[in-house]
Amino acid sequence: MVVDGQYSLSTEMVQELSELDRLYFPTPWTMDSWGKLFIDHDRLLIILHNNQDSIIGFCLFDKSVEDSFAHLLKILIHPKYRKLGYSHQLFKMAQTNLEDHGCFELFLEVEESNHAAQRLYLGEGFQIIYRKKDFYGADRSALIMTKANKSHS
Repeated sequence: MVVDGQYSLSTEMVQELSELDRLYFPTPWTMDSWGKLFIDHDRLLIILHNNQDSIIGFCLFDKSVEDSFAHLLKILIHPKYRKLGYSHQLFKMAQTNLEDHGCFELFLEVEESNHAAQRLYLGEGFQIIYRKKDFYGADRSALIMTKANKSHS
């Protein structure tokens, strides 16, 4: 399911996304933040469901169409479904959608100690451009990474 600013999430979907975020993301958002996901923001949310219609993963981008870039805010795959290619599927769907809307460069921050996420991003073609000290708090630095679409780099 692809969700953008033209769509509002059901209360149930907001609760499910918030719960996944709370359980499995190192810096989860509040339920209120999830409820206001598209208010005053141009965002792209891609949600993967299993056969029972439960959310197994999602990725969320802030879009800046006027600047031709998008910022990855979150990507999460339920632990039960990891290492099955779903992250790659999310990135592929997101990149296609973002390019269709004029966003040709992606960027993200990843905690320096999160080696699994770094491997994912490097495998998707991102490059490390900067290290931001204490980005996530004391002694929790971030790596800033970017990826440009090959046809627009």
